[in-house]
Amino acid sequence: MLYRRRMRNLIRMICLSTLLVTAHAAAETLVLAQLSDRPKKDFKQLRPMAKYVAQHLGHVGITRAEVRLFSELDELIEAVKKGEVHWVTETPYSAAVLVHEADAIPLLMKWKSRQQRYQTLIYTHKDSGLRNLADLTGKRIAFEHNNSFSSYYLPRMILEKHGQSLNFIHSLHAARDSNKVNHLFSRNEKNNLLWVHKRLVEAGALNDGDWQNPDRVPDALKSELRIIYRSEPYPRALELVSSKLSAERAAALKALLLGMTSDSHGKLLSRYEQTSGFETLNEDVPKLLAEIYNNSRNWSE
Repeated sequence: MLYRRRMRNLIRMICLSTLLVTAHAAAETLVLAQLSDRPKKDFKQLRPMAKYVAQHLGHVGITRAEVRLFSELDELIEAVKKGEVHWVTETPYSAAVLVHEADAIPLLMKWKSRQQRYQTLIYTHKDSGLRNLADLTGKRIAFEHNNSFSSYYLPRMILEKHGQSLNFIHSLHAARDSNKVNHLFSRNEKNNLLWVHKRLVEAGALNDGDWQNPDRVPDALKSELRIIYRSEPYPRALELVSSKLSAERAAALKALLLGMTSDSHGKLLSRYEQTSGFETLNEDVPKLLAEIYNNSRNWSE
């Protein structure tokens, strides 16, 4: 009798251990990532959403979440390809590269900074004498950085479609090509604005959300600037997932995000880069991402 009791207890312990191991194996960490040159600020914006999603995806085996920030697109590509990153929130240019080089899958469009769509603005000082894109030949234009959609990819594509050739220069004091539009990187929107305002460069490129934000472009400075070109509107941002994330988990993430509204999750969405909602993909998104990627492959810098 004692022997049988001990055996039953041993079997229970083995079964319990098996259940614990199985549960531990199923409980995985979801990693949310983004390119960032402001890691402290961006971590603070992404962390609450990652934590919330982990709390609500337990039914598909996810109980924890992490945020990883990358300074270089190449590093993010490798992490997505290896399945070390499962979910990415990015603007269209980086999204296009991730789709075509890391097999990332577009999941949703994101209304970032309370914008469903946004435009690129090419602007100059009001006294510069520049009136159109043709006037930029031989001049300098500041883009933000080479991963920016609204302040690099899009204005560069626009200039090339208008017959302009571009020449990259490393600094404000570098020699220019008189037959091309000379471009350099300001690294952020604040520098972009100040360089144009102080006439260190002849033109700059910002998105209309930055332009309309008085914290980014104060009215006192804006009154001394002039827009010479506005692009068509483009999707503001995209949510993507790694192809190594299971279809079940990707679908659960998609459903959870789509279920969030300003009424039900306003505070959380606002903390997530001032998001106001998510939108299902339309048929134009894959075409746009392919166009972005194919055009940019011809650029050497």
